[in-house]
Amino acid sequence: MQEQDIMRELIRYAYEKMEKQKAYPFCAFIVKKGVIISKGYNSRINLYGDKTTHGEMDALTKANKSLLQKRLVILGKDYELYSTCEPCLACFDTALWADVKKFVFSVDHNDFPHYFHDHPYNIEDYEKDNQGEIIVKRNVLHAEGLALFKKAQQNYGW
Repeated sequence: MQEQDIMRELIRYAYEKMEKQKAYPFCAFIVKKGVIISKGYNSRINLYGDKTTHGEMDALTKANKSLLQKRLVILGKDYELYSTCEPCLACFDTALWADVKKFVFSVDHNDFPHYFHDHPYNIEDYEKDNQGEIIVKRNVLHAEGLALFKKAQQNYGW
């Protein structure tokens, strides 16, 4: 699948999770060579108040578990992180630790600065400090991503 196809599927997945699990729209996929390896969403934030379990963390954990069960190498540079929204620093750093080198997202900190109010550093800063180390694709299906988050704002009042 191409980047836009994957992002379209991710946004569709986020709408589904908002509708069926009352999840926030912060969802993520781990992808390798156009194939979705794992899917994640932040159900625990709503269910348990656990702010550490974001969609990206869920997708990374599921990918690692799946690969370990198949006795394959744990993630690495061939894997990509797709997210409905620019990953927070914790999710971004965890993906870097897993040696993920490509990050694709629909909306970012400029679209919803109130989601990033407690993050003094972002992916743009990392790119400036570490030129050429990662690939970042922003605003993939941007209008669709904005619509997703506006729907979430209506649903949850934030």
